[in-house]
Amino acid sequence: MPYRVPKSRLLPPRTAREVERVRLYEVLNQGFARSPLLVLAAGAGYGKSTLLTSWPAVWLTLGEDCSDPVVLGWHLVEAYSPKVEAGLEGAIAALERGAWASAGEALLEALSHLPAHLLVLDEAQRAASREAVALMRTLSQLPGLRIAVLTRRAAPWEVLGRVLGESELAFDAAEALQLAEAIAPELPAFEIEQAHSLVRGWPLGLRLLLRAMRRGAKPEQAFYAHPDPAGLLAYLVPAVPESVQQLAARASVLGELGPEEAHWVGDLQELERYEADLLLEKVGGRIRFHPLVRQALMTLLEPAEVRNLLSRAADTSLRRGEDVRAAEYLLEAGRLGHAADLVLKRGEEWLARGLTYTVLAMLERLSESMLHTRPTLRFLQAEALRQAGRYAEAEQVYQQALGEGVERALIGLSRLYLDTVEPAKASGYLLAAKARYPEEVAPLWAENLLNAGRVQEAIELGLDGPRVWLRSGQPERALSELRQWESATTARAPQNHREGTLLLALLEAVAGDARAAETAARKGRREGETLGSPFVVALAEARLGHALLAQNRWQEAEEAYRRSLSLSQGGPSRLKVEPLGGLAALGEEKAFSEMVRFARESGDAWVEAFMTLMAAQAHLRRGRSFVLPAMVGVDDPFLLALAQNADWQSDPGGLLERYPFLCNPTLFAPPIHRSRRLLWEAGKLNVPYHPGVSVEIRARGVLRVWVGYQEARFKREKTRVLLALLLIRDWSKEALLDTLEVSDGEFRVLWSELLGTLEPGRPSRAPGYFLKPYGLATVPELWVDLWHPTDEDVLPFAGMDHPELERFQAAWLQGVLQRYRQSDSPADWFKGLALEPLDEDLYTRLLQTELAPEARRLRQAALRELELEA
Repeated sequence: MPYRVPKSRLLPPRTAREVERVRLYEVLNQGFARSPLLVLAAGAGYGKSTLLTSWPAVWLTLGEDCSDPVVLGWHLVEAYSPKVEAGLEGAIAALERGAWASAGEALLEALSHLPAHLLVLDEAQRAASREAVALMRTLSQLPGLRIAVLTRRAAPWEVLGRVLGESELAFDAAEALQLAEAIAPELPAFEIEQAHSLVRGWPLGLRLLLRAMRRGAKPEQAFYAHPDPAGLLAYLVPAVPESVQQLAARASVLGELGPEEAHWVGDLQELERYEADLLLEKVGGRIRFHPLVRQALMTLLEPAEVRNLLSRAADTSLRRGEDVRAAEYLLEAGRLGHAADLVLKRGEEWLARGLTYTVLAMLERLSESMLHTRPTLRFLQAEALRQAGRYAEAEQVYQQALGEGVERALIGLSRLYLDTVEPAKASGYLLAAKARYPEEVAPLWAENLLNAGRVQEAIELGLDGPRVWLRSGQPERALSELRQWESATTARAPQNHREGTLLLALLEAVAGDARAAETAARKGRREGETLGSPFVVALAEARLGHALLAQNRWQEAEEAYRRSLSLSQGGPSRLKVEPLGGLAALGEEKAFSEMVRFARESGDAWVEAFMTLMAAQAHLRRGRSFVLPAMVGVDDPFLLALAQNADWQSDPGGLLERYPFLCNPTLFAPPIHRSRRLLWEAGKLNVPYHPGVSVEIRARGVLRVWVGYQEARFKREKTRVLLALLLIRDWSKEALLDTLEVSDGEFRVLWSELLGTLEPGRPSRAPGYFLKPYGLATVPELWVDLWHPTDEDVLPFAGMDHPELERFQAAWLQGVLQRYRQSDSPADWFKGLALEPLDEDLYTRLLQTELAPEARRLRQAALRELELEA
């Protein structure tokens, strides 16, 4: 794997377990019943690790490097590899390109079949970063997974679940007696209770105090003589020879060591003889020092010796190829210059491996003067910020590096504007960089040409891939290739929105399945939230709007576009183009002109044409007119074909034959009734007759019907009643005659009027398309609001007087009331009371809330209307 995970981090430590903490196990069980993730937050020595080692679990001991989410991802993959025979390839591929948010989603899928189990993250305070927390939040969605986070500080992990603190983890009196029975059984109970009180239940403090008391010290004397961590030496060393003390001190500098370090530290077997005195932990053939013991032992060494040992550890790590660990040792040793030189030498390689946050963390520990004397470090910082999606900060640091003479910042700024799809801004920097770095600039130049809509020039320069096929009029090929990439098991594209989930969402909306586009867009939003990137979240909302627009879910699409536009404020202008195009598709005239302006500012003629045609087709599907402007500077044959057939009159059959995905609910699909009529005329739709219109029926409120975007009127009221009855359920003819109280002849007249209204121009002998005997047919061209769940509480069939409809209304009303009664929200209770002001249960509940005055007024108004007021 690209990142070596020490095996010792995957094994729980072996520690002394003299106390069976039955009480605390029950606390954990109760905690997991309420929250799948528990944070055990207490200082060192509270027995957090010892407590969990007795439970079967996937174990991870975290290091400082795990604050980088890519490194944490590698640890999770390594920990779960023995449990998952196959399926981790997607996560591995994502980690190899640094896409840690995508890796989290892939892990979620790969581990979904595992039985319920526990994951323990030990020493989590070392990896306390927003990104690590975000990755674990993704993983915590795994059904059946319980996570125990063991940390000395609750922050930032406390946002994930319930926190158990020192008060819960401390020993109680009974547990203190159990420990004393194991360590110093000769001590009287009252002295043990006194010691327990002095340390306030701190398990490690009690252990050390009991050892001192066993040697004859009184509780108060021992405690007050050495109350601070440095004073631990007084408890530890009396039974340890001075030579072993020095050996332990040297070994403690590394924190953990095994046989490979022994040749320059000393004889580890000597240490193991004093395992109990030094509170050593054993992990897979290696020994680990307790953090407080390490802190105490290092006080025995001179600072220069500590630096020398850390330097030797860095040299050893470099020889093993563990360059990241070597840099961490150098930083800890205070050899900042050497650490900076190592980052200079290996930084670009680390960024290529996806260790973005590792590089950022190292650079943050270097002084501003050191960055000034090594300006290339400034360039690395900008590269890392760009990879992290922090574009505004990256732009500022690139400019600073450029001002300090780092010419490679020209490449960095070019990549930045490629990421934000701003070809006009990128072109100047690419020109400046071309003379200095011709080979490196060539592919970037080609991609910028693609972003500017100059597709053929980009292809001539050797550029290919899904974005090329999309912009060259081959959306089906683009979708097919990207789907293959998504399922590939090797690293492919860099981590960004251009080649990942959000491109898939767009391609599915254009040439695939709009529901799959919706799924991909929502997944992309989760990834953006995990990354903490407003840019990605804004783009995900725009792509979600496209997916909803393709499904003709107009209101939901508008909400998504407005969220996207709000999130894009302060970002690059190109980010506003897609949500503005979506709002233009929904009929907002000002949004269209704004979209055109921002598209032209960014220099992207293709996206302007794409959004314009998307708006035109959406207007057509809604039965509205749209004046299509000329397509200037566009050579995409697909978009040009759509422009030539914008009204679907010139060559609609040929267009469907060339682009069959237009028959599906996609962004550029014509009205469904028009495409299906064309298929019927071509003999590709197996129905006897197709009316060539769509029908929309809205029953909530007053019953209304639209046929071919025109509202239909019925000559007879009983025909409206007949349609309303068909909306409720299917019938037999006899039941309809009886319910309508009409003769057979009168029924035929009503049925004929209904059929003629829904299918104008239907040949007399052609069977009905929207009607079947005796009900409504389920066909794509028929939309009925009652068939689509909603939270609306508008009573259907308002003003219609018929017993069957009244029974339906009563049942509907009870269903809505039941939903409001089951809600925990007082606002929902008030909605229920507005529907049924005499509902005693809802009224009583509302009297205990801030809505009590409004509830009383509503109730009194209803009583006055019913003349029931006392």
